[in-house]
Amino acid sequence: MLNALSKLFRNTLFRLSLLGTLLFTVSVLISLAYVYFATISSELRRVDQELVSEMEELQSVYDEFGGDMVQRIIFTRIGAKTGVYQLALSPEQIMSNIVIAENDSSIFEVFESESLPLIFEFNQIQSEAEGENAPEFQRMRARAGPILNSSGQPVAGLVVGRDIEALRRTSDRVRNAMITSSIIALVLGLLSSLFVSRRFTRRVEAFNRLATDVRSGQLDRRAPRDYSEDELDLLAEHLNAMLDHIDRLMKAMRYAGDSIAHDLRSPLTRLRTRLESSASQVKDPNAVDALYAAAEDADELLATFDKVLRIARLEAGDQREMLKNIDPKTVLLDMAEFYEPACEDAGLSFEIDIQDNNFILADRGLLSQAVSNLVENAIKYTPTGGKVRLELRRNKSNHVVIAVTDNGPGIPATERERVKERFVRLDKSRTAPGSGLGLAMVDAIATLHKAEFALEDGIESEFGPGLSVQIIFPRRRQIKQLAAIKDS
Repeated sequence: MLNALSKLFRNTLFRLSLLGTLLFTVSVLISLAYVYFATISSELRRVDQELVSEMEELQSVYDEFGGDMVQRIIFTRIGAKTGVYQLALSPEQIMSNIVIAENDSSIFEVFESESLPLIFEFNQIQSEAEGENAPEFQRMRARAGPILNSSGQPVAGLVVGRDIEALRRTSDRVRNAMITSSIIALVLGLLSSLFVSRRFTRRVEAFNRLATDVRSGQLDRRAPRDYSEDELDLLAEHLNAMLDHIDRLMKAMRYAGDSIAHDLRSPLTRLRTRLESSASQVKDPNAVDALYAAAEDADELLATFDKVLRIARLEAGDQREMLKNIDPKTVLLDMAEFYEPACEDAGLSFEIDIQDNNFILADRGLLSQAVSNLVENAIKYTPTGGKVRLELRRNKSNHVVIAVTDNGPGIPATERERVKERFVRLDKSRTAPGSGLGLAMVDAIATLHKAEFALEDGIESEFGPGLSVQIIFPRRRQIKQLAAIKDS
């Protein structure tokens, strides 16, 4: 689940769609907030202005006619139910129609406050006369303040309030609408982001599969088109045109390479034959040795040329259809049996660690060639008294690994990628026979098998850090995917 979410958030189009959704949701919130401000807030200000005007009116009545007139006016307005009032001339003389809910302490907090006059809200308990279906309480908005005598001293406390239940219900509806609409916009935005990003991802994955296939040498692959003439369809058209051009160039180069191979192999073969024939006819021992050495050089040229052509064919993916699901154990056991005497002759100890039931998608002949190159390199560069080990195991990521490990001088970490190239030989190996194509051949075979070719430190000893050359194959699930690609 976490991997799926992580992969989803790595999708660029999903992130952009999600950003658009968030911006749209914020826009909805801002629009509804303006509606709230334009309706509810303006009505609340109108109610507050009414309360201020009424308190100023009652203060004027007191100034002109006295407290008795204020009491009569409040008594009349209480009877007319125009609002809620509370007039406190003394602790014993209070006139009020305010009945607050048990859990509402707003009134008490107002009279305990020193900052009068002020606006506050409280819950007024409904009387039975309002009907059985009426709410238990209604919300009121009130203004509290003192009535002052001619000297400016407070002589009474006054509370004037208005019923704002309908206004608050409207406020609740608007607020709920804001929340609901924002949630709906967010959910719909997420769903649309998922839908759009999945459609876009499927088309991008088609390009990624195309790039993988072409990189592995399948130059006949082409990008799928829907002929909608959109950006991705035009990209597919241009990619296909580019691949057609590359395919023509590769075919021309391959034809030229085959022609050169055919034209050069025959002269080299005739040259070798003539050198051996001349050596059998010459009686001078020095001349015979020179002619046979020249014939051996011709053999090396032919072998090098064959390796170059084979690497080129491997990199082109010509033998991909030969890959099958096999257990490499039998191949490695044969290799171990063949090379164990060579190790003994070189003064090396040879070990094997070959585990069962490690199936891979591979070609037996190519696998034998790769392992043979690695073991021969280990024997060639490991000093006498050293150790060579052939392994078949699984690593921590459950990948099948074929490894040849030694305790020789190894290869510096900075040179490990370069030695995979053709004809690359390190300075310390220049004196040893070889053409610098062994590891290039293994790298081409690993690439054909969709495997990783890695060089790491081996067994550390007095000779050096050693070297561990590993071919890391895909997991079984990936084998099925590769087989499906091969069959398609």
